[in-house]
Amino acid sequence: MGFLTTLNIDDTQVPLVVDINPNKHNTYLPGTAQKIVAPQTLMDYRPDVVVVMNPIYVNEISADLAKLGLSPEVVALTGIH
Repeated sequence: MGFLTTLNIDDTQVPLVVDINPNKHNTYLPGTAQKIVAPQTLMDYRPDVVVVMNPIYVNEISADLAKLGLSPEVVALTGIH
């Protein structure tokens, strides 16, 4: 999650980071302090926007969000190397 560090984005601006890896759940990103949570956490949080770090996963993540009953705007980052 160097992206958040590079832009100096803290946990007040982006409060949660979602990862499907259960070994990362309930840990925090170093440097920016966002809590890493399971996708199901979004059911309670109900975000307006979800930023996808890799555009290859936009369709999969959009489908997963719909299964959770969520319909946030999904924004894919492109051109990041």
